[in-house]
Amino acid sequence: MQSTRLEINPQENTWEQIKVTEELISSYSLEKWSQNFSLMTAGYRDQLDPDDAASPDVAINFVTFAILGEAKARVFKRKCDKKDNLHVHVGGETRPHTQDFISILARIYAAHGFKVHLRAQISTTPIWYSSFGVFYEEFQSGDNLTASHSQYFKGGWKPIDSLGKQLVEEEEEIINEVQHIVSSKATIELAPLSSENILNDFNIDEAYITYQKTVIDKKSIDEIIMANKRGFRCAICTVGGSMKLTSERLFKLFGIPLGESNIIQYFFDKEDSQYHKIGQINGENYGVDPTKQEIYRNIGAQEKLLNNEANIIFIWDPDGDRFNMVTMASSKNHERYIQLGLEVESIHDSNKRIVYFTPNQIFFMLTTFQIASLKKSNLFDAYDWFIASSVTTSRALDELAKLEKIPMVHIKVGFKHWGTFAQWLEERKDINEPYVTALGEEIKLGKNPRLIMMCEESGGAIFGGTDLLLNKSHSKKMIALREKDGFQLGLLSLSLAAFLYNSDQSFADYYCDLILKHNIKHKYFDRYDKRLYDERLSGQMLQNAKMEGEAKRDKVMKFFHDLAAKYPSKLSLDEICNEINSKLDKNCKPLPELKHICLIGTGGLLEGTFLQFKTFWFVIRASGTDAVLRYYINGQDKEEIIAYQESLMGLQI
Repeated sequence: MQSTRLEINPQENTWEQIKVTEELISSYSLEKWSQNFSLMTAGYRDQLDPDDAASPDVAINFVTFAILGEAKARVFKRKCDKKDNLHVHVGGETRPHTQDFISILARIYAAHGFKVHLRAQISTTPIWYSSFGVFYEEFQSGDNLTASHSQYFKGGWKPIDSLGKQLVEEEEEIINEVQHIVSSKATIELAPLSSENILNDFNIDEAYITYQKTVIDKKSIDEIIMANKRGFRCAICTVGGSMKLTSERLFKLFGIPLGESNIIQYFFDKEDSQYHKIGQINGENYGVDPTKQEIYRNIGAQEKLLNNEANIIFIWDPDGDRFNMVTMASSKNHERYIQLGLEVESIHDSNKRIVYFTPNQIFFMLTTFQIASLKKSNLFDAYDWFIASSVTTSRALDELAKLEKIPMVHIKVGFKHWGTFAQWLEERKDINEPYVTALGEEIKLGKNPRLIMMCEESGGAIFGGTDLLLNKSHSKKMIALREKDGFQLGLLSLSLAAFLYNSDQSFADYYCDLILKHNIKHKYFDRYDKRLYDERLSGQMLQNAKMEGEAKRDKVMKFFHDLAAKYPSKLSLDEICNEINSKLDKNCKPLPELKHICLIGTGGLLEGTFLQFKTFWFVIRASGTDAVLRYYINGQDKEEIIAYQESLMGLQI
């Protein structure tokens, strides 16, 4: 039987229909797809065909995107009490077919009577820009088409609510609607792309700058301008993603000069659906996560630093929610850097060293820098400041929070959970009501709370300011943005870099001085991603590999989950530790005394398990974005955490 294939022109300027017939369901395996569809940690992600947007052999194509758009349109149309509130933004980054998928969604929303707001002047949109704009413009919702740092053969859809947060409350309803569209063999209407309901008017540059000036003070911008005059240069790698065109507009509005003879320069900046093949090494595709060694060591950062083309290198991922940097320092303190947990690359016949930072280390520096700035401005004691992080982020921040006598909030991995917490904080009726964290701690946040930083060890963060974030009519206010903002993170890092340059100090020495000054214990961190299956496979081979990999994942997750669930009523901590040690591979180091164990969040199997020992902690969780099982460990002794990580990864379960 010959398969039925959808032939449609996304740019068509006439009304069209997509009929979900039995033949289409069979050709595109829509029954199975709809039953498996879910919105994960960062929205929906799956495989696409870079050469064929209509391919029935992969999960993301014209048909499935049309169904997603139809489902969301129906759900949000039902939610809307007034027709004039039907406003939706659609944007996306640079991976294959993104603009065609945006057109499909825009036409479906327009057919339902929504006013659709597409980017003005440029076609790509970083995720944080979408998030800020939907909230500020008071739209009912938005979509950003992104798979973030994933390989170019994966596509993604992140639907966001009126606050700019990945939607949570409507998730189940959208899943049910997707299944109903398939089972009822629905007809999907597409308006012409030239419809008066489709507008290229999405531009919130000025509003975004106004807000960021409440987070990043004038002194910080002045420091950047001064460093520029002294010859400081920052080269930014945007990996062919969406950040170049947006960031250069914003830098200009801040008065920060761009170009070869100025502070900001770009490389790998031309938008490219395959990300200039960055991360494709020896037949492997590692994606374009800037926090991975396969990326930050293979973009030519070393040459730019050593040739004095730049004093620092920044890296943004395709949708601008992850950030990293590469720096240079003198060789004289090489051993000190290594001892305090920095990654250092020696250069033959050179008195220079390339120094790489993890997101955890960057967050620690920026948080101390922000606190110092607030104290200088007499603002630190004027508000109830707090820090928030994912449960898998280094406890160096916890130590800093304790020293500064401010609350620390642990949140489940996934920025949508930050949004849920922030909404609770903004809407609470009783200022004395504690927040129960993802680890079960009860944290009070004071009468006038303000966020210093919310971060995830994977490389994303947002910072708050003295002023709350207001929408256009000032009818709603938020403690901070609901998405990781790589531009804000980059701008704060640029401010610190400029300060250090003007003070003739390296990032490496600055970091080491801070660690010693604050007597930070949790200096060493490791995350290992154990691959479950090869995501490059397709068809039945992919399904078989996925089933086998997920079965192994679930077996490991269930082992730790059940141990935590049985504590303390059925198993003691000693009994749990003995059970884990009984599964050790030979020659592996036995685990020491266990101090605490708990399930993360609501205790779902894949949410993970947290184990606390005297000098380190460990988390195991299933990734919500990639086909990997993640092992996290953070502690006080480098050799110790390496040994215990090997023990835990090698358990015979």
